[in-house]
Amino acid sequence: MMRGVEPADRSERKRRGAWYTPPALAALLVEQAVVPSIADAHRPLRVLDPACGDGRLLAAAVAALGPEVDVELVGIEADAATAEAAGRAVPGARILVGDGRTLDPGGLFVVVVGNPPYLGQLARATSRGSRSALGGGPYADVAAEFLARSLALVLPDGGRVALVLPQSVLSSRDTGPIRAAVRSCAAVVGFWWSPTPVFDAAVTACVLVVQAGRHQGAIRRWAGPRFTVRADAPAAAVAGSSWSPLVADLAGVPPLPDLGCDGRVADLASATAGFRQQFYGLVPFVRDGADGPALVTTGLIDTGRCAWGERPARFARRSFAAPRIDERALAAADPRLAAWVDRQRAPKVLVATQTKVIEAVVDPCGDLIPSVPVIAVHPRRLRDLWAVAAVLLAPPVAAWAATNHLGAGMGAGTLKLSARQVLALPLPSRGWDDATALLEAGDLDGAAVKMCRAYGLRRADAAPILDWWRAGTGRMVASVGGDRRDSLPWKPSWTT
Repeated sequence: MMRGVEPADRSERKRRGAWYTPPALAALLVEQAVVPSIADAHRPLRVLDPACGDGRLLAAAVAALGPEVDVELVGIEADAATAEAAGRAVPGARILVGDGRTLDPGGLFVVVVGNPPYLGQLARATSRGSRSALGGGPYADVAAEFLARSLALVLPDGGRVALVLPQSVLSSRDTGPIRAAVRSCAAVVGFWWSPTPVFDAAVTACVLVVQAGRHQGAIRRWAGPRFTVRADAPAAAVAGSSWSPLVADLAGVPPLPDLGCDGRVADLASATAGFRQQFYGLVPFVRDGADGPALVTTGLIDTGRCAWGERPARFARRSFAAPRIDERALAAADPRLAAWVDRQRAPKVLVATQTKVIEAVVDPCGDLIPSVPVIAVHPRRLRDLWAVAAVLLAPPVAAWAATNHLGAGMGAGTLKLSARQVLALPLPSRGWDDATALLEAGDLDGAAVKMCRAYGLRRADAAPILDWWRAGTGRMVASVGGDRRDSLPWKPSWTT
């Protein structure tokens, strides 16, 4: 949560998810949720901040409303010292100490406004190990739970909710039930997102403004640190299971024409991704100079090539020049994990996460072990290996993925696909043998152009998608060099 009286120790702020809210962002929340409620004079104006920090949002509401407006202000704050500061900053407010997700503030409110704590559920320290009691999956961010709770606390016939939230609420699987709950009883009426950070936190944030009891219509949008007005998003942007269409164009993703599709990646391959037990389990057995397979982190995967051994790899907060897994030691200590590593030793395509476009590399020899969260895509038939890679590296597929899944990544405009989402990526309706041959020969850009045709894109439609994809790869024209066994930094054990 980006809010006031911050703990001096940054690690403590991170533990609590406590971050400062800029005044301009506080003003947006108040203007879009509190101020419009003044006109609704048939009921008392009650405003709740369920994670009020030092009370700066409540204070902003007081300043915007003026002394002539009679308003009841209630805040909830988990930290007693911070709650005391809120009481001093907003003398007229009733400040409660407790968890805003569970504490009863007393009745329903016309407005719920806030900036709840950001505490992702992947870390050991915050994982709840089960589904959220408020409707999210086991790894729904705590902030998303505040969204669910706010809907329960706002008046069902026109009450407004405005919250600062991590952008992951737009598309992550575990917040899907909460998005569905919002649409079942409310309409999204406003949205803000910024490609550049506006607070001192390593999370890209957005603002959702929701009004209960309203039919979904067009959605007002603002972007950037200056809150520039952008074109309204259509109601369809929040009609699906993912709300990524709210942000895709703001992040620079070009409009996606209808693609010629026939089938999905799951028709040709399976996909797996390790998880916490594989990540932490491998930590004692990864080292430079070990006798074993290469460990490939997502930072070593570029579009079409692997940089293992060429640049350092970060794994478990350590740097390695060329990380390998000590298979003998692993087999002796953890046979089950050793078996998982052995299953990865097959020809496959490795897909990185937290990327602007889909970045993937072919492992024709099966000598690369994916480090969590790298996704391993295994073709069912060996002859489909490069065909699957051509699909995963196709610019139209990257644009499709961004349009449908953008937001789950930590960075602005980044993709973080799951194995299931990779398998759902569309196959082209036309043959793509020529694109596959170009990719295997090392002509990544030529394959990209051919794949646009395979998906039925006209040249005028393909041009902006190709430009966006090339920019996302970090180079205007790329080359992967085919198999290139002589230049690989590892020694392949498998040959065609």
